Amino acid sequence: MNIKTPSTPMMSQWEECKKQAKDALLFFRLGDFYEAFYEDAYIISKELDLTLTKRHDAPMCGVPFHASDSYVDKLISKGYKIAIAEQTQNPKETKGLLRREILRIVSPGTVINSSLITDKTNNYFVCLSQIASSFGVAIIDLSTSEFKAMQLDDKKDLQDELYRLQPKELLITKKFQKMNEELLRDVIACPINVKEDFDFKLSHDAILHHFNINTLDGFGLRGMNEAIIACGALFLYLLEDLHIDLSHIKTIQTEMLSSYMAIDYSCMRHLEIVDSYEKSNTLLHLLDKTSTPMGGRILRQWLKKPLLSVDEIKARQDSIEEFVNNPTILNELKLYLNKIRDLERLIMKIASNQATAKDIVSLRFSLENILPIKHLLETFSSFILVKEKENLNLDVITVVETIKNTIVENPPFRLSDGDVFKDGYNQELDELRALNRDSKTWIANYQNQLKQETQIKTLKVGYTKAFGYYIDVSRGQADKMPTTFQRKQTLLNSERFITQELKNFEHKILTAEESIKALENQLFNELKNEILKYASTIKIIAKSIGHIDTLASLAQASRDYGYKRPYVDDSNLLVIEKGRHPIIEKKITEGSFIPNDTYMDNDANQLFLITGPNMAGKSTYIRQVALLVIMAQIGAFIPAEKAHIGIIDKLFSRIGASDDIAKGQSTFMVEMTETANILNNATNKSLIILDEIGRGTSTYDGISIAWAVAEYLLTTKEKKAKTLFATHYWELTAIEQKIKGAVNYNVAVEETPSGIIFLRKILRGSTDKSYGIHVGRLAGLPYIVLKRAEEMLSHLEKKQQKYSPPPSNQMSIFDIKEHPLQKELLNIDLNHISPMEALHTLLNWQKKVKNHGF
Repeated sequence: MNIKTPSTPMMSQWEECKKQAKDALLFFRLGDFYEAFYEDAYIISKELDLTLTKRHDAPMCGVPFHASDSYVDKLISKGYKIAIAEQTQNPKETKGLLRREILRIVSPGTVINSSLITDKTNNYFVCLSQIASSFGVAIIDLSTSEFKAMQLDDKKDLQDELYRLQPKELLITKKFQKMNEELLRDVIACPINVKEDFDFKLSHDAILHHFNINTLDGFGLRGMNEAIIACGALFLYLLEDLHIDLSHIKTIQTEMLSSYMAIDYSCMRHLEIVDSYEKSNTLLHLLDKTSTPMGGRILRQWLKKPLLSVDEIKARQDSIEEFVNNPTILNELKLYLNKIRDLERLIMKIASNQATAKDIVSLRFSLENILPIKHLLETFSSFILVKEKENLNLDVITVVETIKNTIVENPPFRLSDGDVFKDGYNQELDELRALNRDSKTWIANYQNQLKQETQIKTLKVGYTKAFGYYIDVSRGQADKMPTTFQRKQTLLNSERFITQELKNFEHKILTAEESIKALENQLFNELKNEILKYASTIKIIAKSIGHIDTLASLAQASRDYGYKRPYVDDSNLLVIEKGRHPIIEKKITEGSFIPNDTYMDNDANQLFLITGPNMAGKSTYIRQVALLVIMAQIGAFIPAEKAHIGIIDKLFSRIGASDDIAKGQSTFMVEMTETANILNNATNKSLIILDEIGRGTSTYDGISIAWAVAEYLLTTKEKKAKTLFATHYWELTAIEQKIKGAVNYNVAVEETPSGIIFLRKILRGSTDKSYGIHVGRLAGLPYIVLKRAEEMLSHLEKKQQKYSPPPSNQMSIFDIKEHPLQKELLNIDLNHISPMEALHTLLNWQKKVKNHGF
């Protein structure tokens, strides 16, 4: 930035602050405004549509201090950081230039009191570190004081976790940026801060110093060097670069992916679990009947990370069942929960000195509902509710009473507006207010008193801005004035006097309003400090209320939608009787959704080949099974008459695809990449849903690839995942006769003279028709097009020889040890090959197969 040499001490001060602000726009406090100068002024005036002016030949623009939050939010939403330089001295107590310092730098990941924060969504700032092929992840939500650490040994796991977290801001090193360009491009859609390097010792020592401890073992970080680096680096960046106060961060929670069902980002996206182009299409939207922001955030986290522990799942189920069986208590509980505001963020706003008097009152009104909730749950005996009920015993009555006796019921939005504290709370404040309110009465009384003492009936007490308060008498009466009165002014027809008592009154009156503001500010800070003594207690209560709210929400959904409790264990069974798609059944006429059964195991019913025309319900069915498994493993009840769910460790999907020109990947390449991920990572405890493998290439290539994938999943040890394979390739149904575990199903269709009717029922057996032309008729294709299509179909069917699947002893490309491509495959460096190079390699192999039968 090209800035002229400052011409005043104030501009020198601004320049010093601007150097500290680095890449942030500087809001420089001048009285009642935040001002911006030079290039910052040009940017801000353009982005906020403000008038650009000048001061000492420096371009400038400003925003009112009291309305700055909305302007800051607009700039943050456009990707800028804002450095806030405040006046750190009292103008009334300081002569000359006031000292100004940057107190904080606001960025997307550090906003607290902001309209950009969504109540039921976390606002994560994430730091990533890497040692060899291992990754450290530090996750902080400053708005809730949540701080988590993870260590991952696979880039795919990191990609999936970043998709789940949806960070608002990221911190990495230059080296990480260079090594992970594709990851950052494909997954991250937030501002990225890049540091030269992270240092392990500095990171380690920063954490020890912050928590005042000697070892990190208590946080479960022993041996997690990558995570330690990420946590310490994030701490140092927030403290030193962004000037963020982290005193409210009291612990680090270490998370392990091994505790949760693995759902990769592709599957999260395909199944629309928490995010969708249309919000109402998500599983989260359907199940979210939470009344508090804490509960909403917890439900979102549960859906992203279903459990693997049968005991933990059953503990949630027991609590939900208690609520389901006690509808009166459930309804009453919701009434109390509706009155509770965001306790986590309220206490955080108080700790960060950004709370208003209304926030304090919201805290009081929220905490007043804790004891009634505890009493409502008195008879409940499930493990989780007993534990959370105990946390509600923590003392907050003192906080409630303190606020109740201090702040008025409906305080103003700004402390500076006054009348925040109740009358009778502080004697000095009461006197100042009385003085301010009763000044006219005092003057009138004082004037009457002087008239009686001097016996001058024309005596008046007056006020002018130039001379202040005075006692006015005619010149003829002036000699009657006591000698203690001081002559202040002589006029043509009168004399003006002043007394010490009137001087004292004048001082009080002129400074009363300012004194009230200063005293209320002091009292407000004292109140906040008193509340913060209970911060840890309030955070524990907030988390317990969140869990209670989440369980109650799932119970409410169960009652509203007729869900039943599934039986969950560690078996290999996946049995669902009369299962329904949770979202679609709510979109159509009540009672018209056709339920379907599912029976899968790791033996004779491992892989379902589901055939049938488009629009018949294949995709709905396979998604339905996946969603019900997710619901079961978060502990929720599900839309089915009965279910037995053996724990699923990983959930994979290959549903639809589109060209990704930006990454140079075709539809087929996307298909193959996602399929490769499934085959490489699936286990015998996994669930796979596949929709139309191989459709991105020619028909015979597609059939061949689909057959090979199915064969691999059926015959490869440790890869025999339960698989729902929806396909148009009816030729694949021959696999049932060749390999144990494959079972044919089809979507029932009724043919009538006027066309086909979709019955939406999944039946045993296969189909030998695709019904493509029938679907075209339903979609409204012109008659002439349909007629010509029927003619072409008849012609092709006569010419085409019936497809014959490869014999079971045919060499498979997956049998690497015996296949001629072994040498080429082993020489490929999978860690460095680009998607385009991989595609070219596949094309070359395809040519060899076609030309030489290789």
